[in-house]
Amino acid sequence: MIIKNSLYGLFVGSVFKRKANLVQLICLLFFIPLLFPACSSNQVKPELLSTKGKIEKVLVLRFKNYTDFCGKENNIRCPLCGSMFFTGDIAENADVMLTNHLFSLLEKNTDFKIIPPDRAEFIADDFQACFQDSKAMIDKIVEIGQAVGADAVYLGHIYRFKQRVGTGYGVESPASVAFDLHLISVSERRIIWTGHMDETQRPLSENLFEIGTFIKRGGKWVVAEDLAKPGLEEMIHIFFTK
Repeated sequence: MIIKNSLYGLFVGSVFKRKANLVQLICLLFFIPLLFPACSSNQVKPELLSTKGKIEKVLVLRFKNYTDFCGKENNIRCPLCGSMFFTGDIAENADVMLTNHLFSLLEKNTDFKIIPPDRAEFIADDFQACFQDSKAMIDKIVEIGQAVGADAVYLGHIYRFKQRVGTGYGVESPASVAFDLHLISVSERRIIWTGHMDETQRPLSENLFEIGTFIKRGGKWVVAEDLAKPGLEEMIHIFFTK
């Protein structure tokens, strides 16, 4: 009887031990992803407004570096749409990258005749981003559009384009981007479409609803371009499917 009880005790202990190990494994598998990066909710909010004019030719102006004009670590209101953004570091050539990517997306996804920024640089060189008067800003954009025969003009502002500090598997500071994009009708002298993005990569533990983005990005800390390009693509996709 003593032997049987001992064997029974060993058997029960073994079962509980295996169950305990299984529970530990499940907990480990659950909590490991919480240590990996995700992203804050992707704030791409495009809005398409009605327009009476026919659009065939569209000028793409170079994205404007807002930090150059308005400083870093400031809460800034977009002079065109009124949205608020927090300015920060902007990586070198971020304006060129976003402008080129926008130009490429428009060429591939629309029948518009796209007019490149260099066609208007002789007029737009003195065009400052930090206008306080939205009417004066739109008047200037319309003037630039008229000079090159455009029906509408795309203009975007970059408020933040901060690169990660670290590697794909560990960072001291994550990538963070904020920019907007507007389409201005030349004939109607007003904004007919706008979109904005404000995103900072964060650990998945701060937002489990972003697990899809976490998996899509390979569970890594990405660079600023990997945040900005999909955001711009989403804006344009929504614009052309509305």
